[in-house]
Amino acid sequence: MSAACARNWNRLRIAHAISRRSRVSAMSSADHERRRRIIRILRVFAVVLVFLLIFLPFALGFMAMWVLTKAPCAGGHLPSEYGMTDFEAVTFPSMSLPQDIDGFLVHGTNGITIILPPALSTGAGNWRPDYVVLNRHGYSLLSYESPNCAGGTNSLGYQEVEQVGDALHYLATRPDIDMNRIGIHGFSAAGATSLMAAARYPSLKAVIAMGGYHDFGATLEVETNGAWYGALYAAGTRVGYRLATGEDISVLSPIATISKIAPRPILLIYGTREPSLAGAHLQLAAAGPNAELWLVPDATHGSYWQHAAEAFETQVIAFLDDAFAIER
Repeated sequence: MSAACARNWNRLRIAHAISRRSRVSAMSSADHERRRRIIRILRVFAVVLVFLLIFLPFALGFMAMWVLTKAPCAGGHLPSEYGMTDFEAVTFPSMSLPQDIDGFLVHGTNGITIILPPALSTGAGNWRPDYVVLNRHGYSLLSYESPNCAGGTNSLGYQEVEQVGDALHYLATRPDIDMNRIGIHGFSAAGATSLMAAARYPSLKAVIAMGGYHDFGATLEVETNGAWYGALYAAGTRVGYRLATGEDISVLSPIATISKIAPRPILLIYGTREPSLAGAHLQLAAAGPNAELWLVPDATHGSYWQHAAEAFETQVIAFLDDAFAIER
């Protein structure tokens, strides 16, 4: 082979090697870029997943509490819609709300007035059948709107105690009301309000509380315990309550003050299928011998009248008649 041919052959080999290295380098660069892209995607996915696992339970707890406390006023009903014709619309000032409170005073015949605090965002005239039955037996009833309807925030029972105080101040201005013969009767959050109000105001001589929580914070911990999201959901709920009401959720604890009601009588009413039934037994034990617990067979939260209307009427009227020494 001539020297010229050898040189040409070497040049071809060198060019082929360079081309091959370029192709390998290009492929390596593309693979490297592809790997970097996959790593970036996995990192973003991991960040999103961690964000959802942490933020979503917290946000759900926060929003659940925000909806409960900030729900719009649901409106109410005239007493006449439920067969109670002797009534008057009333308005009384509030020491804790930016607006006056609207309500209805349904007149009875036995000289005893039962205050019916609102639950959640109900307006004046939240006439449950287990309230209406009291008027049929001669009891006067004062029903009034929730804080949401008067420019305030629903605190699930605690700040509503102050509105019970407003109602008592109003009743004291009326010459037709005997302030030594006042009781209170509430359902759910209003049941908790009734117990906490009776502990604060000695002028409430008898208390009926249906289906209320014994300690909202403790119940929340029990219901979320064991779930991976439980602590985060509970934290969101606590933060939501604090921002909505300005209070710590620990204030929602009727069991903390129920012993102060004695010796005035307490009737706790719960269904045997009530989610908060365990709390009912705890409250009964904390209250003392002045309290009694009536369990409605097969009833869930709020369905006491539907499951045992006749027994309910007998039980509640007997309790109030005994508390106020009424003979029939």
